[in-house]
Amino acid sequence: MTELADANLPTRMVIRRVNHRSLLRVGMSLGWVISFIPALIISSSIAWIAHGIWKTLDGMTPWRPWDPNTKIAGFALPTPEFRPREALNVDSLYQTLAPIGAHPFLGAIAGTILLTIIGGIIVAIIFLLAGIAYNVFALITGGLELEMAPRRQRRSAINTSRTTRRGSQRRQSRLDDDETPLEW
Repeated sequence: MTELADANLPTRMVIRRVNHRSLLRVGMSLGWVISFIPALIISSSIAWIAHGIWKTLDGMTPWRPWDPNTKIAGFALPTPEFRPREALNVDSLYQTLAPIGAHPFLGAIAGTILLTIIGGIIVAIIFLLAGIAYNVFALITGGLELEMAPRRQRRSAINTSRTTRRGSQRRQSRLDDDETPLEW
């Protein structure tokens, strides 16, 4: 009988310190979940833009105004060659974008993984800083004090304060239909 009486009493709990390792683990996991979709969108957009720039630069092939074997009056014409990437000084950009430009899907996957990891690290650091701030706060003030009550006791207290005549009739009809009371 005393066990039942003790089970209905409110329980007090004081949170004096939070574990930093747990905060890092939860922060990293939550950060990965939160940052996955934005990382996918951002890296796909960047890979698509880089692929477009690379394709444009790839289309700028050296150009000759006439065939190199062209002769006029028995003389071979000099064959000038125009290299647009070198003339515009974008050949180094072309070489840099070559891996992503040639394989944009792999670039998007690598970017998504990288940005997701970075997002997880950022959220984990935020959680860690919040945990350190709480531990300092708890050291100074004693921490948060929470009071927990069993669910039935709390639910019955809410029901008695909000009960109307009409509501109690509905509840009674539910009990008549099904002998077990509903709990939310």
